[in-house]
Amino acid sequence: MSDTKYSLDLPYPELVGPFYPADVRCIVDDYSGKTGELTAVMQYLYQHYITADYDERISKAMKEVAIVEMRHHAMLGEAIAKMGGDPIMGGSTCFWSGANVNYIKNPIAFLQHNIMMEKQAIANHSRAAACVKNPTLSELMLRIVKDEEVHVAIFKELLDELVACSTE
Repeated sequence: MSDTKYSLDLPYPELVGPFYPADVRCIVDDYSGKTGELTAVMQYLYQHYITADYDERISKAMKEVAIVEMRHHAMLGEAIAKMGGDPIMGGSTCFWSGANVNYIKNPIAFLQHNIMMEKQAIANHSRAAACVKNPTLSELMLRIVKDEEVHVAIFKELLDELVACSTE
């Protein structure tokens, strides 16, 4: 499968000024807060590792979604730096921690959790898009939302298949 299955085949907007340092506060938690992109990357990589020996399809999906989330994290970190912020691995209230990852091992349970996480990310990114003054940053946040919607669909498809197999 190509990477386009895990991300829309649409470009990400290029950030252009003017830049507003206050915009950093609007996106820092999406970047690497407790429920931000960094947590998503680590969550999905963990799930990739633990499913590699028994479910190749889930393992591959988790890895590919993690790669898309890494791109989101990188774009937000670069945006924070361009706006004069410090792209540390932490949100507005604390540094990032591995304790942010939910170490659920059951694929049905972790896919349900992932769907909830992605829906929360959609709400958070949409809120950030409305908060920022820079229009290209707002466009970037909304473009990222489109990928998160793809991830919800992927996780729902995998979940539906697992549930169907478990009831047979």
